[in-house]
Amino acid sequence: MLVSRLALKLSVGIYSCLLVIYPVGFRCEFGEQMVMVFEDMCWDAMRVGGVWGLVGVWYLVLSELWSTAREQHLLAGSYFRFLRVRNCVLQAVFSLMGLVGGVWWVMRGKH
Repeated sequence: MLVSRLALKLSVGIYSCLLVIYPVGFRCEFGEQMVMVFEDMCWDAMRVGGVWGLVGVWYLVLSELWSTAREQHLLAGSYFRFLRVRNCVLQAVFSLMGLVGGVWWVMRGKH
């Protein structure tokens, strides 16, 4: 259960940070609600499928994130900012994935 709670807290924190990819006005208006819905989705998925359910939520969220953020930036007239932020976010996500994978590998002690 501790791993599930940690995975949920970490997921909500990462998702909250990823919202920076949306235009400021959109984030101010919908950001808090988006985080609450994401957390509810994660809880439901983890109840049904455990940590793998959480992986499924992330798959859905990440596949939709880029297209909706792009659309919101086009509507706000800030598409080029979206491209810059997207590249920075991708670098951060892949770095975090590498860090988490490295910690997991070391903790398993199979090195």
